[in-house]
This record gives sequence, structure tokens and C-alpha cells, in this order.
Amino acid sequence: MRNKIVYKFIGKVLIGYSFLLIIPFIVGLFFKEGCLSFFIVSLITFLIGSLLNNLKTDNKHLFAKDGFRIVTLSWLFISLIGAVPIFFETNVSIVDAIFESVSGFTTTGASIFKEVEYLPKSILFWRDFMHFIGGMGVLAFVMAIIPLAKNDKSMYLLKAEMPGPTVSKLVPGIKKTLYYLYGIYFVLTISEFILLLLSGVSLFDSLLISMGTAGTGGFSPLNTSLATYSSSAKIIVSIFMFLFGINFNIYFLLLVKDFKSIFKSEELKVYIGLYLFTVFLLFINSLSFFGNVYDALLNGFFNTSSFISSTGYSIGDVNIYPTICRVWILFIMVVSACAGSTCGGFKISRLILIFKIIKRDILKIVHPNSVKVITFEGKKVEEETLNSTKSFMFLYIILILIILFVVSIDGFSFETSLNAVFTTFGNVGLYFEIPNFSLFSDLSKLVMCIGMLLGRLEIYPIIALIVNRK
Repeated sequence: MRNKIVYKFIGKVLIGYSFLLIIPFIVGLFFKEGCLSFFIVSLITFLIGSLLNNLKTDNKHLFAKDGFRIVTLSWLFISLIGAVPIFFETNVSIVDAIFESVSGFTTTGASIFKEVEYLPKSILFWRDFMHFIGGMGVLAFVMAIIPLAKNDKSMYLLKAEMPGPTVSKLVPGIKKTLYYLYGIYFVLTISEFILLLLSGVSLFDSLLISMGTAGTGGFSPLNTSLATYSSSAKIIVSIFMFLFGINFNIYFLLLVKDFKSIFKSEELKVYIGLYLFTVFLLFINSLSFFGNVYDALLNGFFNTSSFISSTGYSIGDVNIYPTICRVWILFIMVVSACAGSTCGGFKISRLILIFKIIKRDILKIVHPNSVKVITFEGKKVEEETLNSTKSFMFLYIILILIILFVVSIDGFSFETSLNAVFTTFGNVGLYFEIPNFSLFSDLSKLVMCIGMLLGRLEIYPIIALIVNRK
């Protein structure tokens, strides 16, 4: 029975997850808070994981469809489990707790809390720790510690979970690839943490902001997000939001000193181009509001990093920007940054492929007998990948429209509803008009939770679970 091997793998994930739940419990003890719920949930999760892991199965082979099911069910379970401590420690509704947990793990950063500064330190830590875990992927996090499958069958899990149209090994062996990825991830996070400390940010806040930036999540320990921190802290966070939006393969190429491949990267060039254009657009259209070049440039720089990386931190009222900026911001929220980064969104690599497909189709109309091979990053792109990209774009648009239809029942303005859907489906978290997501109905929150999971897992794993139950 194939379900047994799926649940056995999920059991391994839950065991690894149970140990992660102990960390916010320790934080709570350090701050002398009553946060026993983390310990109890950790213990129950460990017991359930152990029971599933001990399932006997004769079939030890893992197939692609199993990878989709394991990833989807694991993300669903860890999101629901992660909501339990939030529910007990903050006294919010169970729907609100689920929304906050899903937002945390999917690195969306959209919150239902009107005030965060009164929250227990253990919950503040947990919110950003969820970002940190979810940034590189929950299963990837566990796989770096516990071998989930032998003979590189974990590649099916990695492909189902990691963002972007393609996932490949950096070096022979999944385990070693994950070590490289997490090595880069930790080095960037620790670097930001140290720099924030040097800029005068407290140790606890530096840790939370660094984890939130690493996962491109955006939960902040303050009600004002990052607005009250120093200019140097804002600049540091801006730089690292941009860095976490870059494909991690680029950092690996830096390590092996393959500068030629870096300079040839189409995706990196488009990412930098979109970034610079957005900074310029926001700067020009906010100069009169701020009255000086420095503040206008800092806000343009910071907000561009936040939007394009799908992080969602803010340093002021984003409603100051005119319609032309809002339309462009919605565009970069949808597209976001590079594949192979910790960001959400459609991904720049897919956008490039879509434009190349359109160009090829136009050329075929003009020259019917011509044969045009589409390449990306110097390599031929298979038709299967191109068809998958087109299907993904179609599903992406259809799902946004479906979720928008449901959310519109709440009666908010079209712009508010559209922005709420874009910011959750794109895992961005920064939004116009509304102060937080507590204003939406429970139905809208649950639908947006589905949207966050669809956006983070990039649709196919969840769709595959629904349409292929055998």
C-alpha cells in the first residue's frame, strides 16, 4: 500500500519538526514566560511522528507522485500544528491562529495581529522562526538533518518543495547539496544578524529581523515594522532582502569562482534590471512627498527590496505612492525574484521563458517553416518545461481569480481585495489600504491560507494531491 510509505516519510518530518518546537519553548523559559504549549505540542508531534515512522512497508521506492503527496501533506500538518501554540498563547480564534501559522511557514508575513508588541517573546520568536524554517523549505530543513530517503530519491521531495521551475543538484548527492544551500543560507543570515547588532539593534530584534529577512517573510517584533529603526539598520535589511532574492546557485558559482557563468545569467540580469527600474520609479514619484533626496531614495530602495523579494517589511506608509507605482508594485509582487531563492511569486525565470515562447510563436507566424530552439542560461529548454511553464501561468491566473471572487464577498474595495489576494498568493505580506488581515471573514482567511500554500508550493504539489489520490 503506497499510503504507508507516504505516511512513514511524513512521520520522519514530524519527528524533526518536534525538535524545532522545543526552541521557542526554551526562548519562553529564558524570558520567564508560561509557554508550556510548545513543549506539549512538541511531545505529541514526536509521538505521532514515531508511530507513523514505525509503519511497516515492503515497498521502499519513492516516486514523483509520492514526493508531491509527502510535501503537500507535510506542509498542511506542520501549519496546523504550528497554529496550536499561537492559539493557546495569544487567545485568538483557531482560524486566526491557522492564518498566522500558514503565513509564517509560507513566508508570507501577512498578520492578523493588530498589536504585536504585547505578544509573548516565545510567540514573537516562533513567528520569525517559522519564516526561517519555511524559507528554504520545511522538508529541506529536515532532510539536512535526517535522511528521508536513500539513493537520492529525496530529489523528488526537493523538486516538489523548492521554488522555481527547475531544481537541480549543485554537487553529487542531495545531502551535500543541502549542506551547501544551508551553508549559504546561514552565512547570509548570520552576517545580517551581526551587522544589525553593530547598527544598534537589540540582540533579540536583530535575531528576529534576520530570520524574517532570510525567509523573506516580514513578521516584525514592532507594530511599526522597521520604521523606528535607524537608517543604517534599514539599509542593511534592504541589502539582505535583495541578496535573498538571488538564485542560490549564483552564490555557489561564486564559491567555485565560476564568474563567467554568473555574468551570463539571464535571470540575474533581469532581476537587477527590474530592481533598479523600480527604485527609480518609486524615487521619482515620492521625491515631492519626502522633500529630500535621501529619504525618497532610502524608501525607494527599501520598499523595492521588500516588494521584489516578497519579504513585506515596511518603513512607512506605502499608500503614499501614486497609481502608476501601485500598478507596478503589484506586477513585481506577482513576478517576485529569482527561482532558487527563498522568495515567493511567479519567478523571473518563468517570466523570461514566457516572453521567449511568445517571441517564438510570433516568429512561427511570420516564418512557418522556421525551427526556433529556446535556450535559457545557455542551455536548451525542453518542450516539456515550456509546456509546464505555460500551464503554470494559466493555473496561476485562474487560481488568483477564484480566490479573488471568494474574498470579494467581504465587500472591501476592488483594490483592497485584489491586493490582499496578490500579497497572500504571492507570499509577500505587504499591502495597501488595510492595517491587517483580522478584518477579513473566516472564509476569506481560510481561502487565503490555501492561496498561501498554493503560492509557496507553486501549485502543482497540491493539485497533484487532489487529482491523483491513488
